[in-house]
Amino acid sequence: MIPLHSFLLYCLLYAIAIATPGPGIISIVARALGSGFRATVPACLGVTAGDLILMTLSAFGLALVAQEAAELMILLKFGGGLYLIFLGYKYWTAKVDDRAEVVPESASRGFLTQLGITLSNPKAIAFFVALQPVAIDLKHLTVIGYLELVAATLVLIPAITMGYAAAAARMKNLMASVKARRRINKGSGLVMTGAGIAIMVK
Repeated sequence: MIPLHSFLLYCLLYAIAIATPGPGIISIVARALGSGFRATVPACLGVTAGDLILMTLSAFGLALVAQEAAELMILLKFGGGLYLIFLGYKYWTAKVDDRAEVVPESASRGFLTQLGITLSNPKAIAFFVALQPVAIDLKHLTVIGYLELVAATLVLIPAITMGYAAAAARMKNLMASVKARRRINKGSGLVMTGAGIAIMVK
């Protein structure tokens, strides 16, 4: 098992890293503003899966291998960025009526897009490569210790990302008029496009 003080330090550092807005959080907030909370659930699960992969690579000493796979990371980064820009365009041009949902997207697309964004996110990679070893002695990590890290990921990622999504969706519900929703859509489109550009230029 991981010593309690080390595990708590890890959870604190991890929670701060998750909660610090980056392209992943920004894209989830934009989805929630444009399409409501439900549309963000697959995306939040994509973040969770991406962090589980990065955490596992780091825990077993393979994070550097992931960093060396530069071509794959570039493809993931540009693929996710371009798709977010496409979604930004869809939000910006979406027609709004009294009942319509904005930019319907399949759960699998939302999941895979956010997974790609997470795996190519320099902040996420830096946390697991540089900060995780500060809190956790990975040289002596046991199976139980690894499962504790998995549990931390499964709790912290959904709690924080869905918290952001719920707050953003609440704002959307408070501004339910067609005019307000049109403005939200355009704002979401700008944010989503900005997140896509930010991902590609990092």
